[in-house]
Amino acid sequence: MPEEEVPQMEEEGGKKKKKSRIPFMTIIISAIVAGAMSYLVLMFMAPKIISSNVAKEQKSKEPSTTQLVQPREITAVLISPGSNETFPLKGANQVVVIDFLIFKVGSDACRAAIADKSSEILDALSKIFFSKEKSELSTAAGIELLKRQIKEATNMITGFVGDKEPYGVINVYIRIKAFASTE
Repeated sequence: MPEEEVPQMEEEGGKKKKKSRIPFMTIIISAIVAGAMSYLVLMFMAPKIISSNVAKEQKSKEPSTTQLVQPREITAVLISPGSNETFPLKGANQVVVIDFLIFKVGSDACRAAIADKSSEILDALSKIFFSKEKSELSTAAGIELLKRQIKEATNMITGFVGDKEPYGVINVYIRIKAFASTE
């Protein structure tokens, strides 16, 4: 039979002691090298991990300038309260007196577009009012229809249609102060 390797035993003071196969210093060196490698990997990887997390947080907090920001409600005033703008109604026998016309918009870009194109929007308002009669503007349903038409016309003029619509006019606030006869 082949001889099996048997750990060698040394006698020391009458006691038998096994000789270890791996020297004690090799274990210590391996542990030090492994710890040093772990430390180096951590030192090189930690800044990248931390900076990527910080960048993600900042990116979520600060909107990109190339994209539209998440819709939010901003006030845009077309007719200031107390201005008392008049628009002729159907047949031009009567006018409607508008105390104010204020929009809630979804972006600063829409508010700026309303300010830039205010004359075009006022022209569209004249056309809308010229197609209305006093009886149409004296009911809640008529007012809601008027608001929807103003909203659609303003979004069309400012270019906030389709996918951009949430960033355009969200709501219209109008106060009809009076109706007057032109005769």
